[in-house]
Amino acid sequence: MNQNQKKEIQLLTAQYVGKSKSQAQAAASLKNVSEATLINIKNNKWDSISDEMWRNVGKQVGWNDRRSNMVETRNLSTLLYYYGLAKEYGETFAITGPEGSGKSYAGKWYAQTMRGQNVWYLECHALLNKKYFLHELLEAMGKSAAGLNAYEMMKLIVMELRKQDKPLIILDEVDKLDDKVLQFFITLYNQLHGLCGIVWTSTDAISVRIKRRMDKKTIGFGEIFSRIGRRFIELPGLNKQEMRAICEANDMTEEEDINRFWNESEGDIRRVDRGSIQVAEKKKRKNAA
Repeated sequence: MNQNQKKEIQLLTAQYVGKSKSQAQAAASLKNVSEATLINIKNNKWDSISDEMWRNVGKQVGWNDRRSNMVETRNLSTLLYYYGLAKEYGETFAITGPEGSGKSYAGKWYAQTMRGQNVWYLECHALLNKKYFLHELLEAMGKSAAGLNAYEMMKLIVMELRKQDKPLIILDEVDKLDDKVLQFFITLYNQLHGLCGIVWTSTDAISVRIKRRMDKKTIGFGEIFSRIGRRFIELPGLNKQEMRAICEANDMTEEEDINRFWNESEGDIRRVDRGSIQVAEKKKRKNAA
């Protein structure tokens, strides 16, 4: 287990604990994991934790050891640039890119790398209404939402973010949110603009949707578009050189494999995850022959 992998598991563990009533309850819900282990993971006291235990915890909190190793592509550089800009100046940006272009990976990696520096990552999904959106955001921030109504959660979020130094919220897969939650974004923006950076990441489905709502004069969508700077920033996409670097970083070095992945991937980094399995199986068959 390398340091980056341990940091990924540390981030996921913190999110897992945040969804429990207490650290003790979280430990009790994990198989063969003590509360002391969770405390050591949280406090960076890692020397006493074996690789086997890291994998045990990681598997139970959602860590995937088959995820592609990171390579600094133009997509990643673009995302990191706007994360930094939003954080520094309390600005809001909306960034779009196709499936598999590394948006989620970058958001999770940045939140993990900037842990302790007021960066919060939230993966959105279709089941989030306003109340549960706020609930999930509070949990991502490590705060309890127990017993609070939507108004109280909103007040707590704003109060906490206003106390922090240059906070940043990364809202991933924003296109999954329904219209009412998107309209609620206006309130969040009005309370925090200039004080907290917000970055949306999504496929271009969100830009199509917002422009359609604006064409139909749907209330609130013109205001939403204004608050994201009246533009969607498109990721540049992967080129073959970047795909080659990603393949090589994931132990796929044969020219035949690299060309095949490039031709089949359509710019989707997830294709490398599947490709790494295929290459590993090919090596096993070759060694067994």
